[in-house]
Amino acid sequence: MRKGGKTSYWGGHHHRGEAHADLQHALKSLRNRGILLAIVSKNEEQVALEAIRKHPEMVLQLEDFAAWRINWRDKAQNIIDLLTELNLGPQSAVFIDDNPAERARVKESLPEVLVPDWPQDPLLYPTALLSLRCFEMPSLSREDLARTTMYLSENKRRDLRKTVSSLEQWLARLATRIQVEELHPANLPRAAQLLNKTNQMNLSTRRMSESELMAWSKQKHHRLWTLRVADKFGDAGLTGIVSLEIQEGQAQIVDFVLSCRVLGRHVEETMLAAAVQHAQAMGIQNVYARFVATAKNKPCLEFFKNVTPSLQQQGDCFAWHGNQSFPMPEHIELVSSIASNI
Repeated sequence: MRKGGKTSYWGGHHHRGEAHADLQHALKSLRNRGILLAIVSKNEEQVALEAIRKHPEMVLQLEDFAAWRINWRDKAQNIIDLLTELNLGPQSAVFIDDNPAERARVKESLPEVLVPDWPQDPLLYPTALLSLRCFEMPSLSREDLARTTMYLSENKRRDLRKTVSSLEQWLARLATRIQVEELHPANLPRAAQLLNKTNQMNLSTRRMSESELMAWSKQKHHRLWTLRVADKFGDAGLTGIVSLEIQEGQAQIVDFVLSCRVLGRHVEETMLAAAVQHAQAMGIQNVYARFVATAKNKPCLEFFKNVTPSLQQQGDCFAWHGNQSFPMPEHIELVSSIASNI
């Protein structure tokens, strides 16, 4: 979002200032509905940030923005950098700018980014923003509402990573806590959302409605759990799903789904270890996962290939046999072991 240089119009009783204030209120409402706000501006960073912090008419504060790039570089490149930082695809972004040349540049360079036409008259800015249909969401989960806070927490994790010498030290300092829950009406909407929107860390990428997912989980030989992840910097919310189908003395891992924002913290290893331990507790020694390849879920394949030598690959299947313990990662506090929820 380009702020422009007219700081005297950011608020107050001037009609243009009031229009800018109305625009900020509209953006704030989007932020409160889980839409991420970011700044891409050609300016001196410290000058712009100081204005946001101290301008008496500012409605939006720094904590309302998930990230920013304030410099004199090409805005298209800055958008690419922001999307990489936030782990989002260009189809998720909307670029609003009052400069026609900047809009044309981004349209040409990033055709998947939505770049709406924008009025010249600032009095029309709030109406133009509210007329965009791309921000409409059929439902909101707790994770949606807290999305900006989660991204700000992620910045703190990255800062911590820079101060320690090893991945293990970083993981130990994070003090990650994972709470395992069975599927129930309260977590069903978020679980269905995660199942249907996650592409990279998704074993089968099957898609199901809320009612279908609940009905599947209630069947006699099926088990499905959700995982909530938190650490010293904050709560990442419900970010994982793992499910089992038990037949003829074998257990198949049907769903193995994890949000990209918690990858690399040994959450995925914990999910797999807990599923295997649950099967063990039921007296089942053969556990397998069938990988269904898509254009986007290669990270899931690489994880299963490399997670542990005891998980053997046979074609598109990964199998674990025997009664040896499956390694549970260190530095993870598992609040509720799914092995005990038989």
